Amino acid sequence: MSEDYDQVIAYHLRTKHRPRSMAPGPTGLDWSTQPDPFRRYEGAAEIPLSREGFHSQESGIEGTAEYITEYRTDCTKGPSPLNLMSLSQLFFESLAISGQKSLARARWFLRVNPSSGNLHPTEAYLIAGPFDASYPALSPGLYHYSPKIHALEKIAGMEESSWQALGLARGTLLLALTSIYWRQSWKYGERGFRYSMLDLGHAMAAVAVAARCLGWQAQLEDDLGTDDLTALLGLKDLIQHSGNDLEDEHAGLLMTIRTDGSKNRLRLHLSNLSKLKFQREPVRANVLSSGHVPWDWIELASEASKKQAADNICSAICSAIRSDSSSLPGAPEARNDSSCDPHTDPVARYGQVLRKRRSAQVMDGKSSMPKHSFFAILQDAMPRSSPFFLLPNRPSVHPIIFAHRVDDLEKGLYLWLRDDRRKEELKEAMREDFLWERPSRTPDDIKLYLLAQGDSRLAAKETSCRQNIASDGCFAAAMLAQFEEPLKEYGPWYYRRLFWECGAIGQAFYLTAEAEGFQGCGIGCFFDDMVHTMLGLSGLKYQDLYHFTVGKAIADPRLIDLPAYERPPKKDQKNEMD
Repeated sequence: MSEDYDQVIAYHLRTKHRPRSMAPGPTGLDWSTQPDPFRRYEGAAEIPLSREGFHSQESGIEGTAEYITEYRTDCTKGPSPLNLMSLSQLFFESLAISGQKSLARARWFLRVNPSSGNLHPTEAYLIAGPFDASYPALSPGLYHYSPKIHALEKIAGMEESSWQALGLARGTLLLALTSIYWRQSWKYGERGFRYSMLDLGHAMAAVAVAARCLGWQAQLEDDLGTDDLTALLGLKDLIQHSGNDLEDEHAGLLMTIRTDGSKNRLRLHLSNLSKLKFQREPVRANVLSSGHVPWDWIELASEASKKQAADNICSAICSAIRSDSSSLPGAPEARNDSSCDPHTDPVARYGQVLRKRRSAQVMDGKSSMPKHSFFAILQDAMPRSSPFFLLPNRPSVHPIIFAHRVDDLEKGLYLWLRDDRRKEELKEAMREDFLWERPSRTPDDIKLYLLAQGDSRLAAKETSCRQNIASDGCFAAAMLAQFEEPLKEYGPWYYRRLFWECGAIGQAFYLTAEAEGFQGCGIGCFFDDMVHTMLGLSGLKYQDLYHFTVGKAIADPRLIDLPAYERPPKKDQKNEMD
C-alpha cells in the first residue's frame, strides 16, 4: 500500500485510548492559551443576517411558536425563495450560537452544531452569486460566516460573469467547511484530528438538515481535491497573522446547496471552479491563542488523508462510489399532500428542535424510552433520510447498540446494519455465539439484530472510558465502521469520510432524540479495542470510531440559561436590516 495509507493507519493506532494507556495529549490545560472559539476577519465588511422573528426571551432559546408554525406546518409549500431572510435562517438553524450558559463568573456559548468538548474547530465559508436585488450589500463573492455576531464577513468580491461561468442554476450556493485543528488539540492532543473530522460531520449534517427544512437540497461535491479547495478559498493567504501555522485553517469539504427544489445531483468540475476569479479584500484573521503546543502527528495525518486532485483517477473512484450507492434510496421527496403531519414528519420534527439541541451532561439512569421513539431515532439516521442523501457512498457505519431501557425491547447488545449487504461478512467476523435474532415488531427497513441478551450497562460504561453517562441513558451506541477495505479501495482520504459519517449519525441522533423528548451526548473517549474484543473482531476490517448515548438528561440547577444574542431592535427602531 501507499506511504499515505501507512501514515493514516499509524496515526489511527497510536491515537487509540486504552485502559492503561491513553492517547498522547496534554497533561493539563493551560487556560491562558485556550483558543478563541470565534474566527473574525479584521477589516472585512460585515453583512448582518436577520434574527427578526426568531427570538424568545422567556426561554433563552430562539424559535417562537409562530415562527415554527409558519415554516414547519405548511407542508404544501415548495422550496423557500432564496433571499436574505432564508439565507439568514439557513445559518441561524445550522451553525449559529444557540444559547449561553453561566456559572458563577464563567460564561460560555453553545452552538446549533455539536462539537467535541464544545471547542468548535469548524469554520464556514459561503460562495454566492447574485440572488437578492433588494439587498445589494450581499454581492457575488466569498464570505466567512461569523456565528458570534450572526453575520457574513466579506473576504473577496467576484464579477457576476465569473459566477455565471460555472453554469449553475440561479439560486445555487456553495458552502465550504474548514477545520482549525488547534482548537481541539489544545485539550485533546493527538486525537484532535479525529474530533475535528467528527465535527465536520456534525456541521455538514446540521447544514444539510437546515437546508432541507427550507425545501433546499444539499450535496457533497466529491470531484474536488483538498488542495484545490484550499486554493479556491485562498486559505494560505487569509491566515497571515502571527506566522504560527498551528492556527491555520485546513480545507474540509464543499457542499452545493440547490434552492430551486431540484433533486438532481450536480457535478462541479475542477475546471469550472477554477474559473472563479475573486478580488481579495484587505482582511486579517484574528489571533486565536497567545501560545501553542505542536502535535506533529495531527499534521502528518492531515497531510496523508488529503483527497487528491480531481484527475481521471480520482474521478473514476468518485464515480465508482456513486455507482456503488445507486441502489440506495434517493433523496426524500418534498411533501406536498394533505397527509403531511407536523408531529410525525421528520422534516417538521427537525425544524422544531434545530436550535434547542443540547448535549446532555448527566443522565437520570431510570427513564425508559418508548419503542416507537427508539425506532424513530434509528429511522432518521437511515441512508435515505436527511442528511445522509448528501453523501454519495453506501453507508460504511453500523452502530452497535447497548439497549438499557427501551420499552418492549429486550435488554442486550444489538447490531444495527445500515447496509444489510454486510450481514454475512459480519456474522463470519464476529463471535460464533451471537444470536443474530430480529426483535419482534421491528420495522422492515431497520435491520436490527440482537447479538446477546442481558444487562449491557457495564459493557457500555467500561468501553466508554468508564463514564456513567454511557450506562445511565436509555441506550448507547458504538459506531462500528468498515475500515480497511474502503481505505484500500478508495484511498487514505476515506479516513476522513468515515468520521464525517459518524458525525452525521450523531447529529441525527441528537435531533430526533430531542424531538422525541430525550437528549443525546456524543462520547469521544472510549476504548475501541475493548469493543472489538467484546465483538470477537480482529485486525482492521472494522473499527469503532465514535460513541453516543441517548436518555433523559438531568439539568444542572447551578447553570443559568441566557439568550444566544441580544434581543433584536423593535421594528420602529432604526435597523440596518430593514
